[in-house]
Amino acid sequence: MARAKGGSGGVPAELLNWPAWALAILAIGSAFAPFTRELTHGLHWALTLFAILEAGVAIGKGDRTRFLVYAAAAIVMNPFRPFSFPVQVWRLLHAGIGVWLAADHLPGRG
Repeated sequence: MARAKGGSGGVPAELLNWPAWALAILAIGSAFAPFTRELTHGLHWALTLFAILEAGVAIGKGDRTRFLVYAAAAIVMNPFRPFSFPVQVWRLLHAGIGVWLAADHLPGRG
């Protein structure tokens, strides 16, 4: 099937809305409820991988601000060489990233 002229191909941005909202709810929820170490580690993996994906989408659209936010999230949440922050700081970071994900994927954005 031929692609229409001017089409970008790739993954439509709408497909990223549901995973973004699910991660946003999980990240905000982790700020208020105590998670096990394993669940927090899994959350960091998911947030890192999603932030890398979204940073790539932002580069493709030429949006530097979104790229910088997602790149910073990927660096802070990276599970390979984790930062050692107190629990309260992690909760604030989770809440902040969750709010950003939700706000960035509101209808009419992007």
